[in-house]
Amino acid sequence: MGSDPQVIGGFASVQAVRRAGRNKQDPQFGKSRTTLPAARKPTEKPGPSTTARIGHTVIPDSFEIVCYECGYTFTMRGQLRKTYCAKCREILVVDEQIIETAWTGRVKTIGTVQVRNGGSLTGAHMVVGDLILDGRVEDCTIKICRRLELGSHASGDLADINTRDILVRAGANVSLRSKLECQNFIVQGSFKGTIDVRGLVTIKPGAFLQGRVTAARLLVEEGGGVKATLKVTGAKKPEK
Repeated sequence: MGSDPQVIGGFASVQAVRRAGRNKQDPQFGKSRTTLPAARKPTEKPGPSTTARIGHTVIPDSFEIVCYECGYTFTMRGQLRKTYCAKCREILVVDEQIIETAWTGRVKTIGTVQVRNGGSLTGAHMVVGDLILDGRVEDCTIKICRRLELGSHASGDLADINTRDILVRAGANVSLRSKLECQNFIVQGSFKGTIDVRGLVTIKPGAFLQGRVTAARLLVEEGGGVKATLKVTGAKKPEK
């Protein structure tokens, strides 16, 4: 007689129960052979930042402007440009020039004019903010509202220049016979001559001053040198 596939014998039933008991003790019992990836946590969108971010602040350049009409002084920020005086309302122009040869002409500007070595001014009429002079000046009418800067080759009729301040540039070696007059005198290089200063004479580190000096005040910074006949008058008291 053939066996009926729908009938399970007693012995087979007992063996199946025993195997089932052993499988329950197995820690891997009932686990799928296919390992599924763990579910990802939902990504949280960042909320508004409460921490202030402070970046690098760029401070624009500032320029001291002296009106060449009335002498009023104010500050301009950003780029040097055409403007007007807040006091007299005159328009102030910017006409900066670099002179490398002989030059004769007229210029009026709140900016800077440079006369380089080899350049010269002859019979010129100038009203400028600053004049950087490393050439020669002859028979000129020059008014400088802020500062005259002297290079090693500065020469000529410098005593006739009307300027507020004078600076001897770093590395320059200047020797003059004529007397210079100004409000403030700053030495960054080497200067030999006679100066009459209504305000402060400053000798920077590494600079050297010799000659005859008359000034209201004298400041020799550490590393600066002076070998001169000095007359320090002191600051004048304001009149009552």
